Amino acid sequence: MSDIHVPIGSTLKKIRENKGYTQKEISDDTMARSTYTKFENDDITPTLSKYLAILDHMDMTHDEFIYILNDCELGQKETILYLFKQLEKKPTRELLDEIIEKGEELVRKRYDQLTMDILDACRGYIVLLDEHDLTKAKDYAKQVWKRMETLDNWYLAELHIMNSILYLFDSETASRLTDRALSNLAQYPNIEETITLKISFLLHVTNLLMIDKKYDQALFYIKQMETESSQNDCSVMLAISLVRKEVCMTKIGDTSEPGLIDRAIRILDSLNKHDLKALVEKDPENFFNLYSSNPKDNVKTEILIS
Repeated sequence: MSDIHVPIGSTLKKIRENKGYTQKEISDDTMARSTYTKFENDDITPTLSKYLAILDHMDMTHDEFIYILNDCELGQKETILYLFKQLEKKPTRELLDEIIEKGEELVRKRYDQLTMDILDACRGYIVLLDEHDLTKAKDYAKQVWKRMETLDNWYLAELHIMNSILYLFDSETASRLTDRALSNLAQYPNIEETITLKISFLLHVTNLLMIDKKYDQALFYIKQMETESSQNDCSVMLAISLVRKEVCMTKIGDTSEPGLIDRAIRILDSLNKHDLKALVEKDPENFFNLYSSNPKDNVKTEILIS
């Protein structure tokens, strides 16, 4: 919002005219037409209830209106948060560097706690990718947790942050935090980003449980990950869940679903993800687990949910 420089009234008028609505149709029975005219002329500012009613009559969401208001660009903070969310789909070093560059630029201008949390989370992620040093990465995650633990509730922004630092905790604590996160996410059934976030939480918690050899408990979350990935056409995540499922089932002596890894390899083949296929064949137990002690050539730094 801090980047917005277009008057609200003139933007409302432009949108209304482009959509072919009259002032009477937009004001409807929510307010007097004369009142709405004053909004368009920037003589007065609408209350929140009137603002939301105007958008409703214009068939527009708040997010779209703000985007248009800012010359069809995201604001500086909104850009950082958008890029940070993309890490759950495609965490590359290039994306991390871009987030850190933009984040540092913002906090040089003004204090912003969320951006500072994102910066620490990204620095921890870089340590995991480049140095594979879980202990050092946790030093960054601890800085983020100092604020997160004081909050009574986590909304979407905080849930994205928590997902990025789940490795800070032992597997039992991470499981409880994941359960809490999944419960919170259930309140957002119609928001698309929650699908990726939910799958990402399940990915991270199973990382930790498998490292601790808690295969039965890991299976509980892996099955949820498999269902979510399948229902939402997240093919790479489905392949990962199938690999983990067979590994865990084998560890506990359950042979009721043979061929899951072969099925995952066929999925990766169909997506031309030959690098991922090679990693599965080389080390299925540690496949896609940035928290395990893999040598650098075994760690894939790109995840793509497709």
